[in-house]
Amino acid sequence: MKFTVWGSRGSHPMPLTPAAVRSKISTVVQRIRPTDITDAATRERFLASLPSWLFGTTGGNTACVQLELDERRQIVFDAGSGIINFGFRQLQRDPPPQEYHIFFTHFHYDHVQGLPFFIHAYNPGVRVHFYSPLDNLQEVLSKQMAHPYFPITMEDKMSGNFEFHHLTEDTLQLYGATIRWRELNHPGKAFGYRVEHDEKVFAYVTDVELQETDFAKTDENRRFFASVHAMILDTQYTLDEAIDKYNWGHSSFSLGVDFAHAWETSRLYMFHHEPQYDDKKIEQNLQSARWYANRIGGNALAVFLAREGETVDV
Repeated sequence: MKFTVWGSRGSHPMPLTPAAVRSKISTVVQRIRPTDITDAATRERFLASLPSWLFGTTGGNTACVQLELDERRQIVFDAGSGIINFGFRQLQRDPPPQEYHIFFTHFHYDHVQGLPFFIHAYNPGVRVHFYSPLDNLQEVLSKQMAHPYFPITMEDKMSGNFEFHHLTEDTLQLYGATIRWRELNHPGKAFGYRVEHDEKVFAYVTDVELQETDFAKTDENRRFFASVHAMILDTQYTLDEAIDKYNWGHSSFSLGVDFAHAWETSRLYMFHHEPQYDDKKIEQNLQSARWYANRIGGNALAVFLAREGETVDV
């Protein structure tokens, strides 16, 4: 089982601007020494030595994560702007998949805005399954493509091979995997998902303002939060920002570390990145989160950024 991050920004997309690219290049140039450019080998060593915020980007697309159980069986979480690139990349597979299962945490813009541009939804030979614990799933998705918000409607132009699944039981069996869901603390309701397959556990827990009850050692919490191998978690804010933005529905990275440590998570992937943070700021938050995780629990918890385009084995 492995996951690929196609979008990890929160609230709205944030493209890498020309000014940001120029700033990165300027910083790299200032670091170059004559011994770094004597030949191809020294140039490669120099590039490899650069911090990730200079030699890459966390990404600017909003929430979309692909979970592959194996080469042919996959699940998608959310349809933010990241699902657009996901869709086009699927065309390169031989043969392209003929079925998609998309689970929604909720329907704020940053989690649905890519759906009208998901190319496979227009292919009548492809079946697309949509899932949500909310019973008006079809109505909600149709309305966000209605006039005057979008030039074509879901009913008129998209594939007729849609199936809308209202999640009523707290577990679902799909492709041999067990999928659990639960409500999270977020304005208007949001839902997290846990996937168990081949003795591995993955959790997608975004758009949540963690609260004391999430730490309680209840049977319900244990079934969902305990012993996750790879958890994608909303860590949008610093602690100061989280206090200032109380009830906005998002968590600080320090509280996220506390939470992951409390539930014996193996690896935490920081997600729903603040759109006003540049790559350097997000990297600084990562280093602070790692320092804090080490202070409270030694090496028990590994902390990473959910970076757009990266594929990770669960």
